[in-house]
Amino acid sequence: MLAAIFDMDGVIADTNPYHTIAWREYYRRNGKPLSDADFVKYVSGNHNKAIVAHLFDGQTLTDEEAYRLGDEKEALFRELYAPHIVPVPGLPDFLKALKKAGIKTAVGTSAPVENLDFVLEKLGLRDYFDVLLHEKLVQRPKPDPEIYSKAMEMLGVSPADSLIFEDSMTGIRAARASGARVVGVATTHTTDELRTVSDYVIRDFTGLTPEGLMAAL
Repeated sequence: MLAAIFDMDGVIADTNPYHTIAWREYYRRNGKPLSDADFVKYVSGNHNKAIVAHLFDGQTLTDEEAYRLGDEKEALFRELYAPHIVPVPGLPDFLKALKKAGIKTAVGTSAPVENLDFVLEKLGLRDYFDVLLHEKLVQRPKPDPEIYSKAMEMLGVSPADSLIFEDSMTGIRAARASGARVVGVATTHTTDELRTVSDYVIRDFTGLTPEGLMAAL
C-alpha cells in the first residue's frame, strides 16, 4: 500500500446521523414531509442536487439554484453538528501511523468544500492529508469513480497500490470501479452487508495499523 484514500462522511467523522436530522428539518422548513421510505429512496447516498430536485419537485432548478439550496441544508448541518463533532474512533492514531510509514493520504468526498473544511479544521486533521478533493473538483459524483481516480493521479500512485476507505454502498461502488481495494467502515451499514462488497471490513480504526491491515488483506 502506497496510498490510503478516505471518504469523509461516515469514515473520518460519523456525520450521517446529523445529516439525517438536518435533511428532515430542511424538508420540514420547506413544507414537505420526509417519510422513512422517502429518506431511503431520495436522500440516503444521493448527491445534494438529486435530493433538492426531489424536495422541490415540479420546479425547474438551474445548477446554481440547486447548489444554493443544497448549501442552505449543509449550513444547517454544520450548525447542528458543531457541538457534537468527533472523529471515528481510532482515526487520528491511524493517520499518524500512515504518515510515519510514509504512506500518502487523500480525502475524496462528495460533500461541499465548506463541509470538508469544517470537519478537518474542527478535528485538527488537515495536516494528515496530502490531497483534498470535494464535489466541485470533479464532473461526475459517486458512484462514478472519477473522484478516486483523480485522487490517485494527484498522489502519483496506481490503483493496485491504493486502498480506499468507504462506508456507503454508493461510495464503495465508486471505489471498486476505480480499481483500488476497498475497506468498508461499518458506520452506515452492518459488517455483514459490507463484507459482500468490500475487500476488508472494520467497525472503526481502533487498534488498526498499516502493517496489520496489509497482513489481513
